[in-house]
Amino acid sequence: MRPTSAALATAFALILSGCQAEAPAAPTAPESSPAPEAPAPAAAEPAASAHVGLMAHEPWSRPLAPGATVAAGYMHLMNHTAQPETLVGARAEGVGRIELHDMAEVDGVMQMRPIDGGVPLVVDGMAAFQPGGKHLMFIDVTRSWTEGDVVPVTLVFESGTEAVIDVAVTASKGESSGDEHAHH
Repeated sequence: MRPTSAALATAFALILSGCQAEAPAAPTAPESSPAPEAPAPAAAEPAASAHVGLMAHEPWSRPLAPGATVAAGYMHLMNHTAQPETLVGARAEGVGRIELHDMAEVDGVMQMRPIDGGVPLVVDGMAAFQPGGKHLMFIDVTRSWTEGDVVPVTLVFESGTEAVIDVAVTASKGESSGDEHAHH
């Protein structure tokens, strides 16, 4: 599967933000007289490094039907940091709330349920958010999402790290018809 330009742009932005945050930290020498300046780069560096290692590959959602106020978001979320992480939430402008959901078969019927406690990501691990499985559930969407739109979404991790991803709106992804959320 070929990466989308939005996914590549997100990856490059995350990598560049990490490189830019790390560059000022190297020249900091003991000669810098103001004490408050030395701790500031050191405090900013771990967060930037975490952003580089937490990546969303090909985040996407389908266009909204006229009048629809819910949507699902999919991606492959990867942790290339040195510490385990847990995705605990997300937010986006124009969306009332975003919940982490999973689909499971109960008594022969597929049911959607919120994920309690977040989605854990082990070091060098990956969590698949895909139709018929884990997904971001966008609830109370206040604007139309049409083919070609990009929705910036902030992923929130248990450590306090946040990463902004660009969710591409496209009808051409996925293996299912998109009806898994028609009951909302």
